[in-house]
Amino acid sequence: MNWLERGCVRVVPAFKLSTVNRTTVSSMLRQGHLSHASAMQLLDATSLATELEATERKNAALLNEFTKNSSSHGFRPSLLLPFSQIATSTFGSILSLMPPATKQSYAAGVKLAIADYYNDQIREIYAEMNNAPETNELKELFKELRDAELEDIERIFPSIEDAKNDKIVQYARQCTQIVLTPSYSL
Repeated sequence: MNWLERGCVRVVPAFKLSTVNRTTVSSMLRQGHLSHASAMQLLDATSLATELEATERKNAALLNEFTKNSSSHGFRPSLLLPFSQIATSTFGSILSLMPPATKQSYAAGVKLAIADYYNDQIREIYAEMNNAPETNELKELFKELRDAELEDIERIFPSIEDAKNDKIVQYARQCTQIVLTPSYSL
């Protein structure tokens, strides 16, 4: 007797998709993965990765977790990832010629934009997904990534508020937000 003959009603729920809106979760992961991978590429090119080595190792591990858990959330990397990696690597190389204060301010702006993105996603999960148990792991991942980004900013600037008042930080933050906006759907 095969599973169809025994009554597929008991077996089918195992194949049922989760109740969470898969496209929303997938787009959250896609944009987070792209922004994180791009920021790591930028930091490597500017040689700031050595200054922020402790959290960059943690960030690399979390980025690997993004990729490892991709199948459970129906996630595919952004189509913009190769372009973004080339662009940020090139820009990071140009930025490496700038004075250290400029490099650090720009890196802080990129990290601030990414931390803002993670905050927005955490708020969206709370607001739209009604604290579904399937989203707990995703919320925790976004919280860890946000906290790592904020730690890096605090290593560069005395406080987050000082970073927000810096003009280079604001410029980098706005540029990063504009550049990463299309990745939500691509």
